[in-house]
Amino acid sequence: MNAPRFRFVTATLVPLAILLAACGGGGSTNTGTAGTSMTPAPATGSGGQAKDGISTTEVTDVGTVLVNADGFTLYYLQTDTHSEVTCTGGCAQTWPPVLVTEVPDATGLSGKLGTIASPSGGDQLTYEGWPLYMYAGDSQPGQVKGQGVGGVWFAMTPDGPGSGGDPTGGKY
Repeated sequence: MNAPRFRFVTATLVPLAILLAACGGGGSTNTGTAGTSMTPAPATGSGGQAKDGISTTEVTDVGTVLVNADGFTLYYLQTDTHSEVTCTGGCAQTWPPVLVTEVPDATGLSGKLGTIASPSGGDQLTYEGWPLYMYAGDSQPGQVKGQGVGGVWFAMTPDGPGSGGDPTGGKY
């Protein structure tokens, strides 16, 4: 295969493979052990651990969203519930869970932060009961590249699910 064609195929198939893994088949549960190799290191520190506090920032076309201490957007998955995390295995590599050893401080939030047991081990941060995630595709603070992915991933807002562009209003 010649070099230009190889670059075209690589540039086309790699993002497609990432998108398919991120969607996890819509509402289906992926199984397996979550890895942190794709966890955005600047956003979460080592091992996907949330640092410092959670706050909000204004993002064009989305509104006010929750961010970690480094300014990276926090997301929720519409297929999760207050008692079940449905993003595991390959899904959790693209959408690393926000793992904490204790509930971080919060600035400007009207809702409540908490935790839920993560299938990958440890405690996953929640907002108003919804498990929170990062998105491996966000490479710098303030990005919301995960907004609307697969029709089930949305940036978490201070008002909870449904106010950040989720057409179902957080209902599933």
